[in-house]
This record gives sequence, C-alpha cells and structure tokens, in this order.
Amino acid sequence: MSDDSMHDSSESLEKPRRDEEELSNASLDADDVDNALPLVSPHVDPEVLADDAKEAERRKHRRRMSPEHVRRIKRKKRIRVICIVIGALLLVIASLVAWLSISAIRAKNEVSAAIVSAGQVQSQIESGETQKAKISIEQFSQHIDKTYAQTKQPIWGLAEFIPYYGSDVKAARKAVRVLEDVSNNALPKLADSVESLDFSHIGFANGTIQLGNLESIAPDLTAANEFVADANIQLNNIGDTHIPQLTEALAKGKTKLAQLADLTDMVSRIADVLPSMLNVNSTGGKARTYLVLAQNNAELRATGGIPASWGTLTVDKGKMSIGAFEAPPADGQFTEEESISALTADERNLFSLKMATDYRDINFTPDFPRTAELASQMWSRSDPGTVDGVLSVDPVFLQQLLKVTGSVTLTDGTVLTGDNAAQILLNQTYIDKPTEKEQNVFFTMAATQVFNHALTNLDGKNEQLIAMFRKAIEESHVYVWSSHEDEQQRIEGTVISGALQSLPAQPVTGVYFNDGTMSKMDWYLKREVTSTYDKTYPSGAKQYTIHVKLTNTADKTQVNAAPDYLRGFNVNGSPRHGEIETILYIYAPDEGRLVDWTQDFDQITTHDQLTVGVKAVTLQPGESFETTIHVLTSPMVGENAMILRQTPLIQ
Repeated sequence: MSDDSMHDSSESLEKPRRDEEELSNASLDADDVDNALPLVSPHVDPEVLADDAKEAERRKHRRRMSPEHVRRIKRKKRIRVICIVIGALLLVIASLVAWLSISAIRAKNEVSAAIVSAGQVQSQIESGETQKAKISIEQFSQHIDKTYAQTKQPIWGLAEFIPYYGSDVKAARKAVRVLEDVSNNALPKLADSVESLDFSHIGFANGTIQLGNLESIAPDLTAANEFVADANIQLNNIGDTHIPQLTEALAKGKTKLAQLADLTDMVSRIADVLPSMLNVNSTGGKARTYLVLAQNNAELRATGGIPASWGTLTVDKGKMSIGAFEAPPADGQFTEEESISALTADERNLFSLKMATDYRDINFTPDFPRTAELASQMWSRSDPGTVDGVLSVDPVFLQQLLKVTGSVTLTDGTVLTGDNAAQILLNQTYIDKPTEKEQNVFFTMAATQVFNHALTNLDGKNEQLIAMFRKAIEESHVYVWSSHEDEQQRIEGTVISGALQSLPAQPVTGVYFNDGTMSKMDWYLKREVTSTYDKTYPSGAKQYTIHVKLTNTADKTQVNAAPDYLRGFNVNGSPRHGEIETILYIYAPDEGRLVDWTQDFDQITTHDQLTVGVKAVTLQPGESFETTIHVLTSPMVGENAMILRQTPLIQ
C-alpha cells in the first residue's frame, strides 16, 4: 500500500470522530442553555386553528370541484358584474332623466310666459298702448330665448333617440327653433316699428288723413311679416305628439303665432298700401278718385245688397272730399251681346246676363273684385275718365260710423244716429215714402250728407274710428278694390278685399244669398248660419257641418198694409203678399267638396273651380226653412281651421 493511500484512509477514519465530538459539544451547549433560560411554548388560538382547518378543507374540496360547479361560480361572478354595471347605468339614466325633467319644466314655464306676452301685443297695439306693446314684444323674445337655451342642451339631443317618445322631443325642439327664428329676425323689427303704429297718430286731423310714420316702417313690417308667416307654416307642419300636455302646448303656440302672423300681415299691408292709396306718401303723386257703392241690404245681393246709388271720393294729399251720390246711369250698362264676353261662362250660368246688363245686379257674385271691375267699367262707359278703385259700404257701416261721429240731421229733418240709421235706411223709408223716385232722392241725400258729416266730425276720435273700421271689415260691411295692380295684390286675400278664397291650405266655406223677390223684404229675413267641426280623415281633410236656417219674420197684415214697393211685384206685375224668395249658394272650400245635404240643391256647378250648390227658397210670412250640409276641405289644410264667410247680416 502506498503512502498516499494510507494517508487518505487515515483521514477518512479521522473525520467521523471529529463530527461526533462536535455533535457532543453542541448537545452540551444546548443543555447548558436549557439550564440557563426557562422554556417558552407559543400560544395558538383554537379558533385560528379551526379556520385554518376549514380553509384547508375548502382547498381540498375545491381541488375536487366539478367543471359544472366551476362554471356556476363564474356565472355568478359575471352576474354580479352585470348587476353593478346596470346599477351604474340606471344611476346615470336617473341623473339624465332628472336633468331633462328640470330643463323641460324650465322650458315649459318660459313658453307659458311667452304665450302670455304674445297674447297682449295685438290688443295693446289696437288700443294705442304702443309702449306696452313694445315691452310685451321684448318679453316674448326674452322668454323664447331662454326656452331655446334649455332645449339646445346636450340632454335634449340624447333624448331624441328615446324609443317612441324621441319624436316628441324632436318636435318640441323644432317648435322652439321656429320661435327662436321669429325672436331673432322678426320681433326686433316689429319692436322698432310698433311706436309708429300708434293709432292716436293715425286718423283724422282738421279734415285731413294722418298716417304718422307709417310709410317709413313699411319695409321693416314687410320683412317681419315674411319671417312670421314662414314660421307659422313651419309650426303648423309639426303634428301631434304622444304626450297630451306637449300637444296642448304646441296647439297654444300655434294659435298665438297665428295671431301674431295675422297682426304682422295686417299692419304690413296697411303700411304698404295706405300711403299711396290715400295720396299721403313721400313721393307725392296725383289725387286719387274712388267710386263709392252704397249697397242696400233690404234687397239682398251676395256682397250685401243692391248698389242703390254711387258717388266719388277724392283724396288729395290726405284731404278728402265727397261728390254727390246718385243712381248709376243706364247708359253705362252692357248690352246683352256685350255681356256675353264681359262675363265668364260660370258667371253667366250662375247669375245670368243681368249681372252685366243691370247695374243693380253687378254684385250677384260674392267675389267683390269682379263686382268692382264691372262697376269701374260701367262708370268709365258713362263718365269720361277712370277711377283708382272702388269702395263699398252699406247702411250698417254708416250706422257704426255715426256711433263715432255723432248723429246727423238731414235737410228733410230726419235724424240719423248710431242706433237707428240702418232701420230708417233699410225699412222705414219704404213705409214712409211710397214711390221709388222719393226713395232714391232720400237715399242719395242721406249718403252724401252722412259722409260729409263724418269728414268734419272725426278729429280726435282716431282710436274709436280704427276700432269701428276693424269691426265693419270683419263683418263685411266695407270692401276695397284698387285698380292699381301692385296695391290690389297686397289687398287680395284679406277680408276687406271680399275676394273668393282659392287657397286649399286656408279653407273657406261660403254661404251667400241673392234676393229673388225684387222687393225690400229682406229686412224681415232672419238668417242663422253656423259651422261645426266634425272630424279629420286619415288623408288630413276635415269635415264640417253647415247649418242654415231662414225665417220670414214679417207680420202679414202689417206688410200688406205697407206700400206695394216694399213687398215687390211678381212676374205678372202684381204686388206680392209678403213672401220672400231667396237664392242660397253654398261654396265648398277650394279643392274640397259638398259631402251631403238634407235639402236637395236645384243645381250643383262650379264657380272659378269652386264647387257650388244652389237652392231657391220661398217663404211666406212666419215660415222657416232649414238645411244641413256637410263640407270637406282639402287634405292640405294641416292645422288650419275652416273659415265661414257669408253675406253680411243686417240685424
């Protein structure tokens, strides 16, 4: 054995012995330590041990869970997450709904306030309270601006996407945008012009017409009217909503805007045509001459009554003068041959050639511009020269005028007042004066003196005069036609023009009467005409019920004791016995029709493309006649209601 091998072997034996010694020493040291320090055992809480045991048990079971169990746990986690998300969304939605609700309430309050302000403007202007009207216009504008500020918020845009009710929100926002356009573009011009509409400065002074600054504001009023008229159309194109309160609010807004549109239309037309028609415009010009027709309602014609007399009204720089009234001369009338070309086929069919061959029948037609054209032609045929237009008034207008000016005493001692003028001119004269010659003399005298009396007694009564004219115009006791085309275009479509309405979107049903008795018995004819809305068809067309009742109120004994001229004469020339023969005309709305009727018409035809039903009615004293007609408007009417127009009433 080598020395190296022996050395390695010796080390290998020696190493275990060293390890044993070290271990022995270590044990000794530990014993020494135990003997030197007390032994401390750690305290373990039994509950902690129990929890640890449970957790260990859960881990053991978890390791043993089935895949289905695991899926259920994951599904529960997903549901918890979804519920949290939905809860958060509901919270957001609730906040948005609260935001929208608060904004909607504010918008509603502003709209309500705006409607109140708008409703005051027309009455304030008519009463001459122009400063108050200006304040109301400004308040209306401010309320609309605040409403728009609410509806332009983002929440309103989001609300448009709400199912079912989103269209309602969109409709509300559109309506407010329309009103905001009016507020920005029309109301400032109207507010700037309103002071010049002070009717205390429009009227008569020293026998001369005063129009204040009316001419200077015409451009602003025309511009304002264009904006308001366009807005009125847009607002009416907005249909009903699913929310009754919103539909009601829209309806109120449409009504008020329509009233504002009527106001701006009226004042813009007045400012546009009056200065030139009355020869008081800044450009000067020659004096104007108008033919004045005095209609006699005791013998009915569609526009009022027979033209008993006519005269001229001259206006020179606002100064008015009245010529003598007289019966129209026979040499101005058309011959039968001339009348064929002078009248349309519809006119010849409905009213006969007498509409052109007899001046007393020129207003058989309810279309006053046609009556005025025929009257001006007859005037020019019998008198050298032309007229600038035609005015028509009746005894009811004269009576209303006398309420403003005060009574007048005629040269024969007759006193006409604001209470008795119509009865004297339409009835009493035919009882007191038995011959036609005596009656004509009285009527021409009365018409001339009443007008001259008015011209010298109107100073300082401007507001009363404006109110009187407005009432007379609404009741069709006064009509105006201009021979100047530009002026007539501005007059057309207004009540004072007396024109047949041919606009499908603005339906008018006409109920007109012509006397067939050739007497003065229509003072005793009581006429009752009503119109009632029935329903709206899916097409948009609206149906109305027109009810007409005619009653002969004459006392047979009294009228038969009166002069024969009052009762008239039959075709044989014999005096009548108190009966009244009336021709009734029912005009359907443009592009509408007569649906049905309870009394058969004698004829159904057309007049200027309007459907007309014609019925002749004869009533003995005390008798009545009634008929009910259903009429249908065009589907284009939208929200516009039908208007009923009729031959003006006299009582």
